[in-house]
Amino acid sequence: MFPLTPIAPYDFDKLISKSEYNRRQLKQRGQFAPLITATPEQRADGLWRDQIFIAADALIMVVIDMLISAGAKRAAIGHVMHDLQLEVISHLNDLDGGKAVHIVFAHDGERWLILSAPNVLAAMAETAAHFKANCPDLAKFGIAEAPRIAFFCVGLHDALTTLRARAAEHDIEIPARIWPTLEELDAGADLLAAAIAPRRSLVIEKWQAMRHLEAAKEGALQ
Repeated sequence: MFPLTPIAPYDFDKLISKSEYNRRQLKQRGQFAPLITATPEQRADGLWRDQIFIAADALIMVVIDMLISAGAKRAAIGHVMHDLQLEVISHLNDLDGGKAVHIVFAHDGERWLILSAPNVLAAMAETAAHFKANCPDLAKFGIAEAPRIAFFCVGLHDALTTLRARAAEHDIEIPARIWPTLEELDAGADLLAAAIAPRRSLVIEKWQAMRHLEAAKEGALQ
């Protein structure tokens, strides 16, 4: 089963443990954003109603629910939905390869952060370093203490385990690999276009662009 194979909406709702109504409400509020979306041409033709959901969408929703269970606010996570999607899909090959990945959501009420780390201690250290580097000199404003940081961290492997358990419980087939290999995605646009046409994915396209830029930098250094 190819990782980008669409999952029927009825089954998808079971994987994310939401009713159809709740899923639609989350999407309307910008708190659920499918990776694969309709093009403007499809919307003009009225074909935007045909939703496409994939396993990675379900995994991202499980990650969000785990962050909320840890104390984060769903509305707050909505501020960084795009960054969260990009961070998760950027590490799905690591997850499929058995590596430990933790997803972090942190904020101080004004600045919002999504990052990943191999463990909780590393996640805490990276979060502290980020806010320290990006925090203004508060003394100039007569503020003696730095703002408190809200920090939430979940294991991507735990989210995948939850997703697979739900799939087994409801007898729903999901891919053995949640994400295409780098070779499959780097092979070119034809594979992706064939898998999701006539729709598109701005998040996947951005990730591909980042991958190509990294590859170009590595080639220039060699």
